[in-house]
Amino acid sequence: MVDPNLVSGVVWVLCGLAILGLGSLIAFRGRVDLHANYDESVDPAHVSRWAGGTALLMGVLVVAYGVREIRYGFQPRLLAGLVVTLLVLSYLSKLFAGGFGAGD
Repeated sequence: MVDPNLVSGVVWVLCGLAILGLGSLIAFRGRVDLHANYDESVDPAHVSRWAGGTALLMGVLVVAYGVREIRYGFQPRLLAGLVVTLLVLSYLSKLFAGGFGAGD
């Protein structure tokens, strides 16, 4: 039988890779239209830099958590920390896509 930590960890890694893929499209290719909260009046370079960078950070954290779970098993505190961190970064990404810090 397959270890549940392995299955869960692989799912987290795959989700993290998906987030990294979208984050790289936003950050490196300038596809700011992929961000759900993108305001078209905001400079696309600002959104690419900040919202894309935030998405890349989120992807790296999710992949790291998945690899950690595969190697060492599930720990509820780490999952709670990851979820809280992702919620905060998601909110920041939403602010950046709306023009926060753009310096009109």
